[in-house]
Amino acid sequence: MRIRSAQLSILISSIFFILPGCSEKEDDLTPENETGTFVDSRDQKTYQWVKIGSQTWMAENLAYQTSSGSWAYDNIESNVAIYGYLYDWDTAQTVAPVGWHLPSQAEWQTLVNSLGGDGSAFDKLCESGTSHWESPNSGTNTSKFTALSSGYFDQRDNSFNSLGNLTMFHSTTESTNNNTFAVGLILNPNYPSDVIEGRPKALALPIRCVKD
Repeated sequence: MRIRSAQLSILISSIFFILPGCSEKEDDLTPENETGTFVDSRDQKTYQWVKIGSQTWMAENLAYQTSSGSWAYDNIESNVAIYGYLYDWDTAQTVAPVGWHLPSQAEWQTLVNSLGGDGSAFDKLCESGTSHWESPNSGTNTSKFTALSSGYFDQRDNSFNSLGNLTMFHSTTESTNNNTFAVGLILNPNYPSDVIEGRPKALALPIRCVKD
């Protein structure tokens, strides 16, 4: 009986010793920055998506052509395949694919926070290299969000600006101080720590949607 009791104690101890190791292996199997694709049912375009933290984001810019309120950079349609369209404020509020929506300021902030906060999100969000960003580019794209420097269209003087220099993304949130401004994600290498900022609604910008 003593031998059996001793054997039983050893067996129970072994189980408790092994269990944490099993749990650790299961955690290791959970994918970080899980990726995939979806199809926009309106025009059958396929888009990449990436899961970052608790959110699922489009990993490329929206390229759905509307009857008005959208522009290809420099009015060159071949740019759309790379940078998507630049959308005015009103169009941006209604153009998301089914199952996706335009993010709010709070949702952009959640993304930034999940990447370590304002001070470290810039590099993790931006595509690496100088194919779509001017040199020097500190982007590492470890998030797989793959932000490109898409520039913007200024409706006040009908000018295209900042391709290669910066990118800004639409949100649903208006500035509380000035309703001609909106607050969203801005990726500017000159101010890499200021990623949630206001900008004029008159600027047509690229769109990244977040999954419903």
